[in-house]
Amino acid sequence: MRLRDTALLPLFVLAACDSSVAGGLDEAQANEIVVALDGQGISALKQKEEGTSETPTFRVEVSGEDVARSLSALGAAELPRHRERGVEEVFGAGGLVPTATEERARYASALCGELARSLETMDGVLDARVHLALPDVRDLPLDAPAPHPRASVLLKYRRGAVRPYDDAAVRAIVAGAVQGMDASDVAVVGVPAQAGPASAQTALVRVGPIAVTRGSAGALKALLGGSIALNVLVALGAAVLVLRRKKPGDPPPDDAEKPNGGR
Repeated sequence: MRLRDTALLPLFVLAACDSSVAGGLDEAQANEIVVALDGQGISALKQKEEGTSETPTFRVEVSGEDVARSLSALGAAELPRHRERGVEEVFGAGGLVPTATEERARYASALCGELARSLETMDGVLDARVHLALPDVRDLPLDAPAPHPRASVLLKYRRGAVRPYDDAAVRAIVAGAVQGMDASDVAVVGVPAQAGPASAQTALVRVGPIAVTRGSAGALKALLGGSIALNVLVALGAAVLVLRRKKPGDPPPDDAEKPNGGR
């Protein structure tokens, strides 16, 4: 294949990726989706969305033939992940003078979001939910011991024989973020994700001796067809040049001078 033919491959790939499967993502989320789809043998492109927002957002596009498989793969991988609101999102809004109950609820919600984000950074954890029970100590007698806050954590992880995290580590992370909480006050529940789609090997199709993803098969066929047509045109042009050089009335080339006077 000539160099000029291989240079056309990105154009065919770009033309094939024309269906968006996820949008409004930050760059980390978009990268995570592209990697997950690539692991399933699906070619995907990250595109920056046009808008007036100061924070850039991205979308992920795949070939129209790969939309159904892409959505199935993203659903199995729990992508894009639901982002819990953190301290900045929760405390950035609200009334000018919130009540004590509202303040405690907003603080609990913000802390749950921050803890969920931290737990989702653990390798193998697909989704995390944290629920906090913060006791109201306003009406508690001065000599009464303060009740311990409690927490429950729900983790969804990639399907496998062994959990990718340690329960003691999860309890330590949560208890260390809440004042007055012990590790024994944290309940951890883990569930495996549902079975994923077919592996990347089974998702490949063959175009001659080459195995490619289903969405790229059309682009590869067009590229190979264009290369064959170009080579045929080059061969025909060479044949025409040879025929033009050899005219019908031209004498045959002279024999080489024979030794001994041509005898």
